[in-house]
Amino acid sequence: MADDGFPADHRLTLRVTETWLLLLVITVGSGLAVGLVLYGVLGWPWWVGLGAPLLAAVLVYALDGRSMVLPKGLEVVDVDAGREPDLHAAMDRLCALAGIRPPKLKVIEAQWANALAFKLPWRRPTVAVTRGLLERCDGEQLDAVLAHELAHLAHRDASAMTVAAYLSTSVALVPVLVLAPLMAIESPLCWVARQCGWRWVPASSGEDADAVEVRSAPAGRRVLLTATVMPVVTVLRVALYVVLFGLAIFLVPIMLALMIPGAATAARLGRYRELAADRAASALTGRPAALAAALTALGGEGTAIPRKDLRELSALSAVSIVALPRYVDQDGKPRPPGAVDRVLATHPSLPSRLEQLAGLSRALAER
Repeated sequence: MADDGFPADHRLTLRVTETWLLLLVITVGSGLAVGLVLYGVLGWPWWVGLGAPLLAAVLVYALDGRSMVLPKGLEVVDVDAGREPDLHAAMDRLCALAGIRPPKLKVIEAQWANALAFKLPWRRPTVAVTRGLLERCDGEQLDAVLAHELAHLAHRDASAMTVAAYLSTSVALVPVLVLAPLMAIESPLCWVARQCGWRWVPASSGEDADAVEVRSAPAGRRVLLTATVMPVVTVLRVALYVVLFGLAIFLVPIMLALMIPGAATAARLGRYRELAADRAASALTGRPAALAAALTALGGEGTAIPRKDLRELSALSAVSIVALPRYVDQDGKPRPPGAVDRVLATHPSLPSRLEQLAGLSRALAER
């Protein structure tokens, strides 16, 4: 399943086929789960739920398919040969060498270095690189990174991985979407409390209570408000938390039941396809050492990403050449992955990738 210029990888072809079948099973299973809930709660026919995943996917895709991979918070620009001549020249040269049609090129205006390839259904494949990568990589390293991303498109694993990555991360948003209207009720309650002189902030806002402004009032008035208004506001806030907690207990197991199969599917394909793309890129450029140098340089770039942005970059991380850290400490340093993280990792470890590339370098030297 590779185009001319890239060696065929039949094991990868099998993995891609398995992934599409698993995604079909997961989608049908999700629809059945929704259908059973609708039947039990509203008495609707169970088969109505089968269309829910398809309808949700069509709506998300129609509204903004790009956001399936690239969050709206990122500044992403389409680039042409006039704007990024070196990048376009490198891509055109590699595509001619591989015998494939050039993909769309995008630049993510971010200082951390990474690159990715994705293919949304019925749309032209896309390769995106960050500004940080363009500034840090030399010509050979940039060629190696672009060749790696082109290998994903040539092997046609980008479509399956894009859908699998989005499925595994988007399901986690279901509880948030359900709970968001209730969480929004906390904001006016906190506003009322601040008018009474209390430093309340919504739990979901992330604001520092000491930094918010409160309405100043005479001591007597504050005592009156505290005795009359604040008990009502406090009871309402506690009741809201009780409802949110109860719904979370119900929704989180459902979320995990739907999310874990998608995450495991993405991980199974992801680890193999990265090694396959490393091999294919090395075969195309003849310089596995350049790719090894690029991977080594990119491996620490997750520390340059703000903590608050990492959650939004989950789908992007799954299809990037180097995975972003899932968790970082207060100093911005990645935390060691736990057992679950290792099982659901979408990328092989950096040492294993470098070991494979070192072996390819030795094989080329012996020719």
